[in-house]
Amino acid sequence: MLNHDIKNGTLTLKMSGEIDHSNAPKFRIGTDSLINHGGFNRFIFDLSGITFMDSTAVGFLIGRYKILKKLGIPVYFHNPSREADKVLKVSGLYTIITKI
Repeated sequence: MLNHDIKNGTLTLKMSGEIDHSNAPKFRIGTDSLINHGGFNRFIFDLSGITFMDSTAVGFLIGRYKILKKLGIPVYFHNPSREADKVLKVSGLYTIITKI
């Protein structure tokens, strides 16, 4: 599930549930739609509600990071769940996307 909020130029995308091969396309379509709409200059993935992530989720996050980087928009992780935090550490995503 995706919820979003734009305040002071920051788009916060609150994600919940599982991100795996079966539902990653829904997350991708929803997130890309928000990115294409614009109206923000900073992007935050709030991963507090994530209960499971696999390698598909890593690919999803890297793909959105690349799109936003081309647009010159900084990307951050906020409040990752324990499950998400493990995957982000092992995958090395914290080396390219800062945790705030």
